[in-house]
Amino acid sequence: MSLATLAPLLSIENVSKTYYRGPHQLQVLCDVSLDVFAGDFIAIYGQRSAGKTTLLKVAAGVELPDAGTVSFAGDDLATLSRRRLAALHREEIGWVRRAGPQSQDLRMIDHVALPLLSSLGQQGAQRKAKAALTKVGVGGIGFEHWGSLSDAERMAVALAQGLVREPRVLLVDDPTAGLDVLERERIIALIRAVADEGRLGVVMVVPELPAMLRARDVRSLSAGRLLAPDPPPGGHGVVVDFPGGERSA
Repeated sequence: MSLATLAPLLSIENVSKTYYRGPHQLQVLCDVSLDVFAGDFIAIYGQRSAGKTTLLKVAAGVELPDAGTVSFAGDDLATLSRRRLAALHREEIGWVRRAGPQSQDLRMIDHVALPLLSSLGQQGAQRKAKAALTKVGVGGIGFEHWGSLSDAERMAVALAQGLVREPRVLLVDDPTAGLDVLERERIIALIRAVADEGRLGVVMVVPELPAMLRARDVRSLSAGRLLAPDPPPGGHGVVVDFPGGERSA
């Protein structure tokens, strides 16, 4: 196997991030390291305001860390030009978050197609958007509007928009919020299926432990530090046991 095959797509090394609010400071990330390879499905658990979204922003290069480095395919994101970073966001790093279109009159097929309009034109972008919506199981809602969709359908649309550009890394921000158990299972299964294709790496952050159990690699973000779970005795079964947290088996 070549060294290129072994190299991570995304590498976060000893990253720290602090926010300042007047005289107060809040360290959200503290010496965080994480490697993401093609085919990975990494779930990161953390309570509300634990810094999960900040970690995704730093991973995508939307925010720069105060210390440490974030590299994509070997390139330090802090050294990239605005043009190269924008291209990275358009083509190689997909970010999934449940945010509706700016115009409530926009059809979902056009909403999903937006990232591709400049490169493929309207017809080409719509073809890709239809394929992405079909892939996540909501191919029939292309001509619906955001206001008519359920929470689960909105999350599926967000996933389709993240996938439509065929990125190499997919960052997923809290995909289970507001969903019932069956809807949550369906969305997480879709994300797992995307990772199982082996072409891209997936990092998902969630505030609930049950949503992590389909992931291949689970971590906890607590007090700014990224922790690995305790291994199960004898190495069998799925056990999530974080310091100060819940335990699920």
